[in-house]
Amino acid sequence: MVDVTSENFERLLPDILKDIKSSLFVAIDTEFTGLLADKVFKNSLFDDGRERYGKQHKNIQKFTICQLGLAVYKSVPESNQYTVTSYNVYLRPQSCTSYDPFFMCQTSSIEFLKKYKFDFNKWLYDGVPFMNSDEADELVSELHSVVKGDKDINLPFELHDHLSALKEWASSALEGATTSITASLTNTSQLLLVTAIRNLLLDLWADLKNGQIVVRKVSESERKKLRSADGDGSSLVSALIEQLLGFTVVFRYLAELQKPLVLHNCLLDLMLIYKQFHRHLPSSYDTFKSELHRMFPFIYDTKVLSSELRRIYRDADKHVNSVIFDTALGSLAASLMEELPVLYRPSVTLLPHGCKYDGDGVRLHEAGYDAYLTGFCFLSLSHFHAMLQLPSKMQQRPLSPREHLYALKAFVNRVQIQQARTMYINLAGSDPKVRRPPWLLVEARHGWSRLTPALVSTALAHYGHIEVRPFNRHAALVATTSWKRTSDIYQNLASDKVLKAQVYHRFRHSPVFRTIGWSVGLVSSGLSVWLFYQTFKKALGK
Repeated sequence: MVDVTSENFERLLPDILKDIKSSLFVAIDTEFTGLLADKVFKNSLFDDGRERYGKQHKNIQKFTICQLGLAVYKSVPESNQYTVTSYNVYLRPQSCTSYDPFFMCQTSSIEFLKKYKFDFNKWLYDGVPFMNSDEADELVSELHSVVKGDKDINLPFELHDHLSALKEWASSALEGATTSITASLTNTSQLLLVTAIRNLLLDLWADLKNGQIVVRKVSESERKKLRSADGDGSSLVSALIEQLLGFTVVFRYLAELQKPLVLHNCLLDLMLIYKQFHRHLPSSYDTFKSELHRMFPFIYDTKVLSSELRRIYRDADKHVNSVIFDTALGSLAASLMEELPVLYRPSVTLLPHGCKYDGDGVRLHEAGYDAYLTGFCFLSLSHFHAMLQLPSKMQQRPLSPREHLYALKAFVNRVQIQQARTMYINLAGSDPKVRRPPWLLVEARHGWSRLTPALVSTALAHYGHIEVRPFNRHAALVATTSWKRTSDIYQNLASDKVLKAQVYHRFRHSPVFRTIGWSVGLVSSGLSVWLFYQTFKKALGK
């Protein structure tokens, strides 16, 4: 495990990219500054994928990923072994000129992070910057305006002191001599100071290199060449943008290589990753899915994998319930770390040796550790499923990395959607048909009695977890996660003296459909009366 901060990010970046390039798959986990901006965005059993995305699109706009775990899994050649290096990255955006992103912290989320020993000092003092492409494009235009002098910005008082010190240094420095400004400056201050040096101190030239301002004494002819080569400040702007992009470089490399990504219960993770490192979240659910799938064609959700395998093997194999009895990440990983009831289980070695995740160290809800667990669960579930699918004669050898990677391909791009109408969303196409129990339309037996969701909830509280949504003044919709619970409510209300229930049908019970039905009925009745009258008139005429 390696903690990654702004202090060591530049030094570690080549190693991170090299590890990703040689990886079999990459597991990711994130920690957020908040989960729920307002109660109106709360998960509901009435949500489908599109509705849930619409809620979360509004909900997470002000939240940010404060810690990201990147667990890189590699196969060891000619062996049944894998290694994993887990990078635990602290993330915090940085400001520059008018680019000043803000985010919201939810008290319960901060308390949660505190409980699990989150290092707030590393986050706030040394968080690695990031910026999405839309933000970078907008900022580039503004920075060019500043460098060219098209946009007036007052020089902060502290920068005047630096200019005075540079004037004094230049008075005795020889041509070609260099100095650097080591004082801690904001990105905005760096930009303004370099621009001021270039424009005001005519015997000096400044550049931004590796986050530091390097100043060189130059001749008049050399200054003209430098000005000609970078008259619009493109190199300066590029250096500053690269500095602000920070971890976004890693995200772009992952997308370029299209390595398989493994996460756990990850809809929010994916939306925040998209928002922070790619572009602003689109309002269109279909656009989000297609764009995410274009960048990452192979996304696995271990929450979906464990739930689906438990369902598949529930009746076919007695060992499954003892292994996959709980799909929460910590419980699932603990169970899978026990001996699996299949042969040739691959071993996983944590690198570097002796890191804090090695041995008995448990650090749940630290992103780097959870990413390691997520990848371990994926590898274990893949091996478990592949071995159970093979005929007994073919179970006499270890599986290859390719076999492990593709054993679960039937479940790729399915992302868990908690407490919703559908079990998961499909990133690669249309979402699956609803497998949840149908909704019930609950009404008062005396048709015109007022019926509120609170009354229905109270009356049905003894059935366990249900959700109630108002339908009209006299009826409410009821949703549950259990077919048996829905059946019990339906059957018991058949003899209830106060309430009654029927299976809800979207079109049959739609007010519009009912209006059309009444209209058709009235037209049909009117037409029948008119035909009867015409027939009666003809009979009288005869």
